[in-house]
Amino acid sequence: MPLTEQEKVRIRHHTGYLNVAEAYTFVLGTPSSVETQFIIEGAMTRVLESALPLLRDIVRRLDCIEDQMAEASELLDVSSMGEITIDPKLRQKRIAEYDYQCSALCNLLGVQRNPFDKRRMDAGINIRVSS
Repeated sequence: MPLTEQEKVRIRHHTGYLNVAEAYTFVLGTPSSVETQFIIEGAMTRVLESALPLLRDIVRRLDCIEDQMAEASELLDVSSMGEITIDPKLRQKRIAEYDYQCSALCNLLGVQRNPFDKRRMDAGINIRVSS
């Protein structure tokens, strides 16, 4: 069974791609609409049927990690509650697990995570220049 439209929305979300029909940019100073999604869209239409259960499992894990981070957001300002001590690196650990699972999804699809994903600390395609 091919991916549903809702599954495609979740995949785009987790890999940092847009959920819009077209994006606008400037070409030679003139606004122009461009197709920015061809990499992820093509990959989603060519996923092997035998890989769909694994893909759906990875997306489910990503959804769970994201939900856990949202539910635990009030813990960001807390270091301990009575005898319970909150791990100060909990959010970083969840982000690392999210990135790992996102990489697994990208590997399965044969795509790169969108370098302009605003959630990434290393967003963009700039490189460091040293002299």
